[in-house]
Amino acid sequence: MYPRNKLAWTFFLLVSLVMILGACSDNSNQGSNKAEAGTTNQSQATSEQNENSHSEAEPVPPAPVTIQHLKGEMTLEKVPEKIVVLDVQYADQMLALGYQPAGSVVAETDNGLPPYLGDKMGNIPLLGTYVEPNLEGIIAIEPDLIIATEFHDEIYDELLKIAPTISLERNEDWRTVLLKFGQILNKPQEAQQLVDGYKQKISELKAALAVKMKDQTVALIRPRDAMIRLQTTAHRTSQILYDDLGLTPPEMAVNSKDSSMMISLEVLPELAADHMFLLQDDTNLELTTEFQNTAIWKSLNAVKENQVYAENTAQWIGYYGPIAIDLIVDQIADALH
Repeated sequence: MYPRNKLAWTFFLLVSLVMILGACSDNSNQGSNKAEAGTTNQSQATSEQNENSHSEAEPVPPAPVTIQHLKGEMTLEKVPEKIVVLDVQYADQMLALGYQPAGSVVAETDNGLPPYLGDKMGNIPLLGTYVEPNLEGIIAIEPDLIIATEFHDEIYDELLKIAPTISLERNEDWRTVLLKFGQILNKPQEAQQLVDGYKQKISELKAALAVKMKDQTVALIRPRDAMIRLQTTAHRTSQILYDDLGLTPPEMAVNSKDSSMMISLEVLPELAADHMFLLQDDTNLELTTEFQNTAIWKSLNAVKENQVYAENTAQWIGYYGPIAIDLIVDQIADALH
């Protein structure tokens, strides 16, 4: 009996040992699975946290941009916060993109800020005229950037001592300038949208005027210095009339080189313009009135047909930015449509 009982007892011990080892193995696997699950959950949580952190992060600053200008090129590492403009048209450019200049010169004819801008300029410092900028006033502002033109070549080195200075061609097409300001202010898409919007507006008005203005000529004149300045087809504002809107210039106004020519009152009838846009302001109001009281003026067909349209000089030839240009197009439409 003993050997048999011993065999049975040995078999019992082996079975028990196998069961114990199996249980240990299951516990070990469960622990491993729990550990893996914990690691996975932690990894997912970390990933979600990283995603949330990225979505709430500050916008990525603009990459450095390089601006081509009359003096070469300038690389801007960030958007300048304080920009001084030495021509009022650049204040218009900035405001169109939602930025206010830190300081600006004024137009000679208005002796102040452009009326058409209303209170958009706020109480910014006025820095003389574009012909004679106030350098002390510019220094007091401590600008990050100065926008000048070729009219400031003589003081360019002095401006550079105050702040980085970009020099632009004063008569450069406003659309080209606007796209440069889009780069400077990190608003390239907004600048392009303004250019595209102008193109669409011009296209619609051009189509509307095509039939009505067929075979009729349009001139742009400005009484000045006892004479009359005729703005030719090369003038940047005339190009709105002739290039953008497709209106017909008088033969005398066709000139691809000189943007204007001086003619006397006696020659004005030879211009033979069916429509005339008359630029006037405080500086030529007396002369304009004198001309308008003459028999020569009263004999003009445009005068007899009530097709002479008085417009503000500075707005038409001085404030050459998108806001002013948009108003000019509206004034053309009101006069001719």
